Amino acid sequence: MINSIIRLKKFFSKEKLSNDVAIFSLMRFFQADDDGHQANSDGSDLGYGWLHYGLIRQIKPQRVLCVGSRYGYVPAVLAHACKDNGSGKVDFVDAGYGWSDKGGWTGEGYWNTKKGKKCFDFFGLGDHISLFVMKNTQFKEKYSQIKYDYIYIDGDHSLKGVILDFKLFWPMLRKGGFISFHDICVKENKPEGVYGVWKFWSKVKKSLGGIEFNFTNSGLGLIQK
Repeated sequence: MINSIIRLKKFFSKEKLSNDVAIFSLMRFFQADDDGHQANSDGSDLGYGWLHYGLIRQIKPQRVLCVGSRYGYVPAVLAHACKDNGSGKVDFVDAGYGWSDKGGWTGEGYWNTKKGKKCFDFFGLGDHISLFVMKNTQFKEKYSQIKYDYIYIDGDHSLKGVILDFKLFWPMLRKGGFISFHDICVKENKPEGVYGVWKFWSKVKKSLGGIEFNFTNSGLGLIQK
């Protein structure tokens, strides 16, 4: 197992994301097919990941913020884009909640495990991403001075939760920067809670001029400040 991880780390320290084998391995490791990103690892199709990757390659940000991820698919894509740019750093924030925790929202408690804390290193992404296992309010209180060029929100999916994330992190977005929201099209009430991102998005896209990507389910909303 250790030798396999070492070989994998060496492979990803050299290969670009455009390599189909690299894409397939990354998607399988971070379980992209299970997270509502319209991704298909069998076809090396990043789904919504293409939007994140392409935008990061274009705007070449120095600081990126990712709020929430079950197994790390989107933060891995963001970090890989920064790596391929040759610069940039992703701050990834997740409270580390699991299904039994209030406000877990399909979390698996993965980021509190040794594997979770080391997973990005396996793909040679360690220099381009930092994991912060803490609440969004704790991160904001400690790092409020940081300004970001791109922010991705995929944390608490309740209406109250996404409004809080917006209030916390919109001031940390540079003028001209982009903020995106996952699951803007999910309207069902599910076991994990009542989804409210769609209600927030319907209002904010009108007031701030958002762009909506709606491919069958989940959805992605993008706003430039």
